[in-house]
Amino acid sequence: MTTNKIYDLAIIGTGFAGYTAGIYASRYKMNNIIFGDIFGGQTAEAHIIGNYPGFEEITGGELMNRIRQQTKKLGTEEIMERINGVEWSKEDNSFTIMSSSEKSYKAKYVLLTIGMKKRKLNAPGEAKLLGHGISYCATCDGFFFKNRKVVIIGGGDAATTAALFMSNIASHVTLVVRGPKLKGETIWIDQVLSLKNITVFFNTLVTEFIGESKLEKVQTSGEVSEVIADGAFVEIGSEPNKEFIQKLGLEMNESGHIIVNQRQATNIPKLFAAGDITTNSNNFDQLVTAGGEAAVAVNSIFEAFQLEK
Repeated sequence: MTTNKIYDLAIIGTGFAGYTAGIYASRYKMNNIIFGDIFGGQTAEAHIIGNYPGFEEITGGELMNRIRQQTKKLGTEEIMERINGVEWSKEDNSFTIMSSSEKSYKAKYVLLTIGMKKRKLNAPGEAKLLGHGISYCATCDGFFFKNRKVVIIGGGDAATTAALFMSNIASHVTLVVRGPKLKGETIWIDQVLSLKNITVFFNTLVTEFIGESKLEKVQTSGEVSEVIADGAFVEIGSEPNKEFIQKLGLEMNESGHIIVNQRQATNIPKLFAAGDITTNSNNFDQLVTAGGEAAVAVNSIFEAFQLEK
């Protein structure tokens, strides 16, 4: 089923960059629609955001709900479905966007804000115990481990904020760090190192997750050989959705990020990209940079759109 309406802009990705793009597109009076199967992306999973201007502290879920409400109020349409493909049609000079429900939509321009997906360790036992003690989202699944022992794996902001979140729920948190130090914002690092119910092991690798029907312990090599735990949260960063990018024929760099120019344009005419998925913003994956890229992209699209009239 294909809709007859042709949108000025289709935004694929319902994270921070996507909804920011919707705000700018609507303010430019462009008919726009946003697609995504998971509302809010990784921002919605954030326990506390403390570096977004205007908010000393706000949960990721609350921030995303606010921006979603603002975007829809301005007129952006929203379809919560996974997009399986995007194809250019010479007949009507537009893109066809195919959803998982076998519906198709038309748009003159497309902006990708698909963000990143969580990295996996790919350690023995990880796949088997996923959902049985192993998780990739502390804010999503943390409350299942109230007053229990948990392990956080990682050394960046995602890991430190997850450890802080779980320190208020679990009886004890063990943070396993591959390198010699924690990385990221100093404020989170200082808090982690000051709490008595958080133990940090540096220069330590996870070699196996052990358990039959549920996680029982995490085998490691380094400062400690094993950690007894009821839960483990893998917080080792994110990576681009390379499969979707390759399917579209987009140019990528070695790490799988979409190559864009200063206008956020890709190698495919009328197809733009913004946010953590791109090569811009010096790979500094922050809300302000994702939002900035989205604003630049929509401005570029609007200027091109005006020239076509």
